[in-house]
Amino acid sequence: MRGLYGTSLSEKHIGRRRVVPVIYLQGSHYEVGYDVGRNFASIIQSFLKTYQGLKDFEREYNTPSGRAAYDNTLLNMKQRYPYYVKEIQGIADGAKVPFYQLFLLHMDDIIGTINDKTSNRIDDGGCSDIAFKSPENVVLGHTEDAPMETVNHFYIMSAHVIPTPEDRELGAVEERFASVCYAGQLPGYTMGFNEYGLVFTINTLSPLLLKPGNTPRMFITRALLTARTPAEAEKILLDEGLGIGNGFSTNVIWTSENGERDLMNIEVAPNLSGNKSILNIQKYTNDTLMHCNAYLRERVQEVTGDIIESSVTRMKAIRRHSPPRSRRDIERVLSDTTYKDFPVFQTRLDAPIQTIAAGIFDMSAKTWSIYIDKPDSSEPVAILPIRFSQLNQNHHN
Repeated sequence: MRGLYGTSLSEKHIGRRRVVPVIYLQGSHYEVGYDVGRNFASIIQSFLKTYQGLKDFEREYNTPSGRAAYDNTLLNMKQRYPYYVKEIQGIADGAKVPFYQLFLLHMDDIIGTINDKTSNRIDDGGCSDIAFKSPENVVLGHTEDAPMETVNHFYIMSAHVIPTPEDRELGAVEERFASVCYAGQLPGYTMGFNEYGLVFTINTLSPLLLKPGNTPRMFITRALLTARTPAEAEKILLDEGLGIGNGFSTNVIWTSENGERDLMNIEVAPNLSGNKSILNIQKYTNDTLMHCNAYLRERVQEVTGDIIESSVTRMKAIRRHSPPRSRRDIERVLSDTTYKDFPVFQTRLDAPIQTIAAGIFDMSAKTWSIYIDKPDSSEPVAILPIRFSQLNQNHHN
């Protein structure tokens, strides 16, 4: 590739591209997976080649305990969410990459820690969220922070999923949503919305003790895209009969049929003595929603190390700002670089976790704006309409 002045740009040195690829899809779970894989094959292949985390997961996969955890988790997901397993198979087939590598990405820290129970871990992940609710509006801002290899390796899928009769019998429902996806991975574990009134973003959380074989968070957040009501969302998060295997929190805006909006954060953790997830739900009316990558309410033994230190530092930076009252205030908070080691918007080239994009959901404008550079000093690269096409429809397919 030629640079602006005729100099060659290699993959390593192309810098942050101001690009937000968006793909619109219709089809079964396997078909939308296949079409994502086929259209983004080069991005997916490039990510699998360069992502150090995958090499670490493969090393664990090649141990007896790692392979047992993989087999057990895959078996459970084929029973619980067979249509999402098919979606991953579709991505693998479309992109011409091995299924097992993509499944390892979805297991994430469950496989990564299978032989290492020490508390000081180099956990990947980030994300800072801030939101406010006023009588006129709800605005939610989110930085999408991920391992450095993820820069330029993401896309948005806007999908109308029509299950096959077989998948419908297994519990699949028709879906309409838009979500950021990391290369080769299911939608949901990032930021997005469905057309039933749900907007949500995700923060990675890192409990010390995980549950191999249980539902990986990326499957739960994929299922969250189907939720028609808050009660359905809670049921998906609880995951009765199995429960989540690792941790996250979700920042949620629900719009109801009468136009009322609820703003909440839900912390989700593995239940070490039961077969359903632990949930801690907090609604916000006048208070500012703020969340990074540490549990704020649920008492969970967490890892130590950068993910917690970074989270504490970013929360400190966010709290330095006055409570946000406008979208402009949200833009300023998301762009904060007060603390150089762990800024809210991280673009330092040697930082293992980078801000790959930021998103602002503006509910009165009904827009989702995606920024590649700091929101307070750049224009969004993409603005997607937030469509709640199904909100006043019958809640059953």
